[in-house]
Amino acid sequence: MLVAPTQSSSQSRNYAIVTAITAIVIVYGSLYPFDFSAPTDGPGPATTLLDSWANPPSHGDFLANILLYMPLGFFGMLSFSRNVGFWRRFPIVVAGGALLSLTMELTQYYDVGRDTEATDLYANTIGTFIAAPVAMLFFNRLSFPLLPEIMARPVPTLLIASWLGYRFYPFVPTIDLHKYWHALRPVTLEPIPAPLPLYRHTSIWLALFALIEVIVGRRRSALLAPLFAVFVLSMRVLIISTILSAAEVVGAAIAVCVWLLFLVVNQRVCAALLFLLLGSYVVMERLEPFQFRPFARPFGWIPFNGFMNGSVEVDASSFMEKSFLYGSLLFLLGRAGVRAGFAAILVATMLFGTSWAETYLPGRSAEITDALMTLMIAAGFALIGDEDYRQADSRAGQP
Repeated sequence: MLVAPTQSSSQSRNYAIVTAITAIVIVYGSLYPFDFSAPTDGPGPATTLLDSWANPPSHGDFLANILLYMPLGFFGMLSFSRNVGFWRRFPIVVAGGALLSLTMELTQYYDVGRDTEATDLYANTIGTFIAAPVAMLFFNRLSFPLLPEIMARPVPTLLIASWLGYRFYPFVPTIDLHKYWHALRPVTLEPIPAPLPLYRHTSIWLALFALIEVIVGRRRSALLAPLFAVFVLSMRVLIISTILSAAEVVGAAIAVCVWLLFLVVNQRVCAALLFLLLGSYVVMERLEPFQFRPFARPFGWIPFNGFMNGSVEVDASSFMEKSFLYGSLLFLLGRAGVRAGFAAILVATMLFGTSWAETYLPGRSAEITDALMTLMIAAGFALIGDEDYRQADSRAGQP
């Protein structure tokens, strides 16, 4: 498909805006809580950075730092005009990611509670380096099966990638046969899942199948959706420290059967039903166990405060999960014919309301973060410009 010069220029500008937003998020996450002071007896930021060049990092922290900079490398590569070749943009993007990371590490020396580590610089640069070539697949449509369709649909592709990142974390496979049995054991010992986990996995699988349908078409999704479920479940068995649950397996089986029935339903109606299924799960999960206290805790107005003060591994996994869930809710509303602005307001309001209700629940992080994340994801969708999912009925007969 040929792209008009003005359209190409507009896309590059929009990706540049997404890149800038990504950089701002990185700066915010790297320097929070912005409590700066100059150490009186320290060796200085450069010396501290150089002295840490061989410090062994924790696996989770190193991996989280790689993931943090991957969006920067990905969207940075797409920010250039199409007439700029790979070998011209690639070193600029990687050097930009490395420079941003270096600046953050040196600045963190003066930020109370933050550490200046060379291993973070390595991980950030690796993340930029890895993601940059992947982005070029959007321009160079190779002839691998399904690759052109995948790269032509950035919104559902990125949402599926977020979910896979969440389910495959920490991305370390193992060949330990005992681990395989340990991963499958809960399925055999407790084959009847609890209602809420079963509802969770069924609704999520159905949302994933809807994303696949947009990429490959309605007919091919009948075959590829169950194959995708088998692939994900099989890979999770191979990943170290992961355990399959009966709810995950049974939910996949139920979702496949329901999806085959949904293939004869009007696509907008199908998307609306899936939004209700996934949205109701999100609300229930956020308010469970529904044991409200008579007095509320203070509401957190500082964005991403919970992420900044939690475990790096847990936060990275949680961020990918929430990106998928909230992005899928927006996607399904758009697929159902709802305008992007109204969809963003609706989902953000739903999350803000449940966050406010969490102030009455014990052990919950009641803050503005989730609603703000939704608005940021909606802005990202608008800038990426993938409007194909709004044209649901026009592709009903496409194979």
